[in-house]
Amino acid sequence: MIYDTDFDSHIFECIVNNASGQSRHCARNSVHHLERATRLKEIDPEMAVLRAITAEEEAATAIFLVLKEKGYHNAEKIRFKDHAYKHALEPFLRAIFKFVEAWSKEPGFPFGSEYSLFLIGSESERKLSLSFQFQGQTITCDPPLGFSIKLNDRVYFFEQELLEIASGESRQDIIRYVKRMANHRNKVLYAQASGIPNVTGIDGFLERRRAVVVSFLRIYVLIYPYTDKSIFVQQALDCFLGLMGHIELAENV
Repeated sequence: MIYDTDFDSHIFECIVNNASGQSRHCARNSVHHLERATRLKEIDPEMAVLRAITAEEEAATAIFLVLKEKGYHNAEKIRFKDHAYKHALEPFLRAIFKFVEAWSKEPGFPFGSEYSLFLIGSESERKLSLSFQFQGQTITCDPPLGFSIKLNDRVYFFEQELLEIASGESRQDIIRYVKRMANHRNKVLYAQASGIPNVTGIDGFLERRRAVVVSFLRIYVLIYPYTDKSIFVQQALDCFLGLMGHIELAENV
């Protein structure tokens, strides 16, 4: 298996046993591709890399599809078959984590190291929950992402953190960065002017893709079991679509 902990193994069991729809199949397939990548890394490293890339794409697709299945506003605008969309999800989520990490040092900020993920319920009712510390109290939201993140009383879009990740100065720099990432599979598969691909030393690459897939599956399990829509999930979706240029963002919402 691809998991470092029993916790993530149990999360995958929740997906297999409790989730439904096409998103469930994409989530399961992401793990299948990672397992095959591990088996192939010594005998066919190029295909191992391709399998690992596909695993990340399938895990991203699982998130995109569950947003549509749950009826989130604007979810129909996600181009879930577009490789650029799939590869944009990881840096977008990394930007959110960068924001949280930076602000966690500020007094009263409710995340940082003071949060915990835990499984609740049993059998078909089992699901992932989130709690965090705020003003000396433990807060548990239902649904678990039922909050918004604002800065100076305006919804925050995490664009500054994305610019830092992409080493750019404009939204177009972010888009170009994402397209370069999405083109990685072509460099592995197809001959270039300099010759044919030769992939070596892929353990680090496979580990990074594994970590991304596991984090995507955690997010998936924070969404699919809940009937009520999460405020922050909607905020993140709108921010993501705004980044990809498909909706206009309203800063005062």
